[in-house]
Amino acid sequence: MVTSNRRVAPRLGSSTRILWSIVGQHDIQIDRLRDVSASGARVATEAVARTGEEVRFDLLDDAGERITTGLARVVWVDAARGMGIAFLALGIDLELIAALGVQQGGAGARPPSLPGKVGGPPPFPGEHLVAAATATQDDDDVEDIDETAPQIEPLAVRPTGVIIGIDLGTTNTCASYVVDGRAKIIPGRTGSNTIPSMITFDPDGSFHVGQRAADRQILQPLRTVYGSKRLVGRTFRAELAADLQEHFAYPLAEAEGQRFGARIGDDVISMDTIAARILEEVRSTAEAHLGVPVEAAVITVPAYFSEVQREAVRRAAAEAKLVVHRIVNEPTAAAVAYGHKQTKKARVAVWDFGGGTFDFSVVDLSAGQLEVLATGGDNFVGGSDFDDLVASHLLVEFQRAEGIEIDPSPQQIARLREVAELAKRALSVQSEYVAELPEFTREPLKALRVEITRDRFDAITANLVLRTVRIATEVMSARKLEFEDIDDVILVGGSTRVPAVQNAVTKLFGRRPSRRINPDEAVALGAALLAAEIGSGSAPTLLDILPMSVGYGSAGLRFAPIVARNERLPVEREVTVDADFLGAVSMPLFQGESGDVTRNEYLCSALVEDRALQDGGRVTFRLSFDEHCVMAVDARDERTGRKLATRLDRTRGLDDILSDLGKSKARGGAPAEPARAEPDPWKLPPSPLGKVLGKLFKLFGRSG
Repeated sequence: MVTSNRRVAPRLGSSTRILWSIVGQHDIQIDRLRDVSASGARVATEAVARTGEEVRFDLLDDAGERITTGLARVVWVDAARGMGIAFLALGIDLELIAALGVQQGGAGARPPSLPGKVGGPPPFPGEHLVAAATATQDDDDVEDIDETAPQIEPLAVRPTGVIIGIDLGTTNTCASYVVDGRAKIIPGRTGSNTIPSMITFDPDGSFHVGQRAADRQILQPLRTVYGSKRLVGRTFRAELAADLQEHFAYPLAEAEGQRFGARIGDDVISMDTIAARILEEVRSTAEAHLGVPVEAAVITVPAYFSEVQREAVRRAAAEAKLVVHRIVNEPTAAAVAYGHKQTKKARVAVWDFGGGTFDFSVVDLSAGQLEVLATGGDNFVGGSDFDDLVASHLLVEFQRAEGIEIDPSPQQIARLREVAELAKRALSVQSEYVAELPEFTREPLKALRVEITRDRFDAITANLVLRTVRIATEVMSARKLEFEDIDDVILVGGSTRVPAVQNAVTKLFGRRPSRRINPDEAVALGAALLAAEIGSGSAPTLLDILPMSVGYGSAGLRFAPIVARNERLPVEREVTVDADFLGAVSMPLFQGESGDVTRNEYLCSALVEDRALQDGGRVTFRLSFDEHCVMAVDARDERTGRKLATRLDRTRGLDDILSDLGKSKARGGAPAEPARAEPDPWKLPPSPLGKVLGKLFKLFGRSG
């Protein structure tokens, strides 16, 4: 961490004026700014742009002096009230904004990624609005701030409309809204408290989301996508896709931008797009229930989500026409629900075991503050894996009883997974269950009828439960935390209803977990409580940590950490590397804990090209993460301190990047970590169903 100067801004208010023009046009207006928040503002104006158009603007003080420049999107237009704008970027030179408008070719277009953010539009600026707003002020107004101390403030963002909490789940998505100080679940269209995180694409191009998709899964298994959150934002690699295919009963493929996607017929639909459609359904459902437009949300993600996955959720929300006031880790949101209005200090462990992911976090609660002490997890351990293991067991038992062997069709796989989920739910409250599927095979005509006991279920799924226990133990050990110092254990997620999971938690902590909150609804309720308190000044201070290390790829495919796991946010670190003989540096960034970059998640490459670096030049890169875990990268010339233009790139193929790292020799910068003995990545033991899925999509020959 370095100590640097940061400008302190005056507070923006209703006296602030705005000089604005529509991108790609020459209309310029000067109007008053009203209802200023950290995400946007209302412009009191008679001359309005259209919804969706982008405007570039100067903020002016009463004397007409410019405070800052920026770029915004019009999110609503009202003849009486003016227009609402959502800030896309602040503190950027006006000439650059003008250039962005020209490059994008006119009104209504989205600007390209701005320097300092990974891919897509930059996230809304949150508490850093005020700091960014004075990036063009004179140095006379600069106050020295020691950034080694966390610059955390309570969330103080006034919403520009209705704001809800959304638990974007792997299996089901849940939304909540606060009424009269109490968080309440927003029911889905069928009256249930959750919306299945599924989407079915018809051959004519139409699609169905939520329960309508779930109802079509058996009829259209290859056109129904589930579990997309596991792969949202992740970089596609053919080898990784082959390993992960056993978790998905539809073919995985590479979507635009080196992202994971689902092959539907002749098209590939990215997981990012699927997330956007699910969030769009949530917004539409909430509007129908509340009877008012829903403009914004606090959205939760697994604590173990990487930077690119968090960014993908922000992009998906923007596509679904939702302003994201904050991305919150699911265990943190659950802790908010647990400790809402609680004044007594407590240290709680959050055991978050959902449909597709497992997170374990330790959180200290006190009046007005939540501090995350440690976190860990696995994005491929969840309730859907229970279903697949049980489905495999049912298939094996059916074949043994009938004396036949079959390679199940996609429809048969969908039916097996459906009855396996029913068995899992039933065995959480009873000791045995009979799984039945009439006419499971046609030639010969056979029905599946298999009895499964809770003891057998526990034996089949024991490795999954053991995996969660090991993660929790490692997290506690890494931070030197003692189990007896935990005041309470919070169970979150539907998989915690499995008795074996509850027994494992009780044995590990020596106490029964809390039943104070509903495990299916805790995350959404916590997100809604945060959403309601935004702008009221009463929202708790969230002191979070970086869930996984971020670093760069070095010679021999080594991973050199720059910012370590569990660092308190906000945080920044620097690394200096040599430029090549052309004055260029390309530093590929990865996130994870392996010393081998191929086992970590690729984020992007930080690129610098400057002729002044040709003669032995060195570049100092600075990586910073704000309190929302949003990453920014900048660079300077080590010799002169001059700021260098930095571009974050994801266009080059990852295989090419890894090939170069495998051939290259070490050059400059922090030395890569020495090779260390590591256990093999954890994987479920091979299952009959997983083998069938791998074989099935190889037969299709359409995996990438």
